[in-house]
Amino acid sequence: MNLIVEDMAKKLVLERPRDYHKGQCGRIFVIAGSTGLTGAATLSAQAAMRAGAGIVTLACPQSLNNIFEIKLTEVMTVPVAEAEPGKIGRVALGDLLAREKDFDVTLLGPGLGRHEETMMLVRDFISQAESQLVIDADGLFALRQQCDLLRSCKKVPVLTPHLGEMAALMGISVEELREDIIGISCGAAKDYNAVFVVKSERTIVALPNGEYLATGVGNSGMATAGSGDVLAGTIAGVYKLAREGVFPQLGVYIHGRAGDIAFEKQGLGLIASDIVNNIGVVLKELE
Repeated sequence: MNLIVEDMAKKLVLERPRDYHKGQCGRIFVIAGSTGLTGAATLSAQAAMRAGAGIVTLACPQSLNNIFEIKLTEVMTVPVAEAEPGKIGRVALGDLLAREKDFDVTLLGPGLGRHEETMMLVRDFISQAESQLVIDADGLFALRQQCDLLRSCKKVPVLTPHLGEMAALMGISVEELREDIIGISCGAAKDYNAVFVVKSERTIVALPNGEYLATGVGNSGMATAGSGDVLAGTIAGVYKLAREGVFPQLGVYIHGRAGDIAFEKQGLGLIASDIVNNIGVVLKELE
């Protein structure tokens, strides 16, 4: 099994020229958040910034915008039309598609909620977006029995399911998935022309060409709410920091290593924001 460890991660990182400006360091569009799940959107957006992105903009339900304006400092916010208070509606599709063209990556799903109109919006957006997609959480829920949509993506999408989400996408049980997690993950990556980052105690990165890697970092303390949102944000945030085509692998390593550093300090008491706060430490290690 090919493990993503520090030596490999260092080879995935590009040196950032001294004269770069923020627009060249990665422009990330995050479509996330709903009532009760503002934390997921916040964590993913902050992780993207900590992972080296120059600009992060969060599109959120318009009635929640004031909350995000308070919670976030460096991340910009865009309030969009709702299906009902606190839930992004299908009516926002045109606005979101017009905006996403100005970004390198769109992260879709953290804390987005599962309102029927929101799910329709997600599916329509995936089939029409032009930017690099990273799909997580409720974005994955919208793809149940709809994975064929991934083949229409302009760029190879990155999906970040945990075991339960991956099993649901494949229409099997978690037990069946565990029996052949590598084979099933690699098969899905090839069938849908997508990268599957399957989160577990040994996260797998399955590529469309049949190759796969596994994380060589991480710990049990990372089994905490919001850790997956941080991973999705980290993967999106390193898009311009990584060599071409390897940003998911780099993001997986940075997330796991940041979790290990947090675990050294906090043990089983670590929380997702501790992982965010150590992403920069990992970037220093990789210089």
